[in-house]
Amino acid sequence: MSGTSSRVIAILEALTGPEADGLSAQEVVERSGLPASTGYRIITELQELGLVHRSASRKIMANFSFQRRLHCPGLEPEMLADACALLSDRLTVAAEVVVLSGHNMLWHIVQQHPDQAIRLRAFPGFMRGAYELDSISRLALALRPVETLEKSWDTGAFYTAGVDRRSLDWAEARAMIAAVDPAEMQYDMMGNAKGIRRYCVAIHGPGGGMVCLLTVAEAATPVRDEAQHVANVRGHLMARKSAIESAFSDPARTG
Repeated sequence: MSGTSSRVIAILEALTGPEADGLSAQEVVERSGLPASTGYRIITELQELGLVHRSASRKIMANFSFQRRLHCPGLEPEMLADACALLSDRLTVAAEVVVLSGHNMLWHIVQQHPDQAIRLRAFPGFMRGAYELDSISRLALALRPVETLEKSWDTGAFYTAGVDRRSLDWAEARAMIAAVDPAEMQYDMMGNAKGIRRYCVAIHGPGGGMVCLLTVAEAATPVRDEAQHVANVRGHLMARKSAIESAFSDPARTG
């Protein structure tokens, strides 16, 4: 990528990141990490194009939507697609990459198997609220500070997954989230209201932050040996998780 492109993207992300509304030009430039003269020049050019405007209080307001679905330099998206294809093939299920986007879960990759027992409604770009505390929401939210959830989320809007959907007060929801081990696989054996059972692991970047969730989705039907079935899925998911995370420290493995 050219230096010019990377500098423009730095400003775009500074303008649309968390708590970006109502920043001064100086604050936008500081968030971007660019030299002041470069940052101010790009903001002026964006204003001339009508992509930003200044409020009466001289704050910079974005007139566009810009968001990176996955942000992890060093991770090739093809590696995630390959992981999904491998999981789908070996387990005869759907495999997915899902990210937390604001207050929603956003599907980035969906790899369905022609012989899986149930077809998914989810597709790349599909989005649903993260207030439904199924396995993927619980795991994603477990990686967020409780203080952030209490400040930025509607703590009275959480509810259980499954056919017996039930509203949760914050004490219940917080306990469900706190019970999650972010390093382990999460799953809901009973499945959701659509008859889908998901297993998921978090993919962590070099700094320890969550990049995305890697999931396996199957029909929520009874299995003969539940413990063995869960262990088999876990083995495949944890192997892919390890391979992807190892690639961050060994760039040659991404090729």
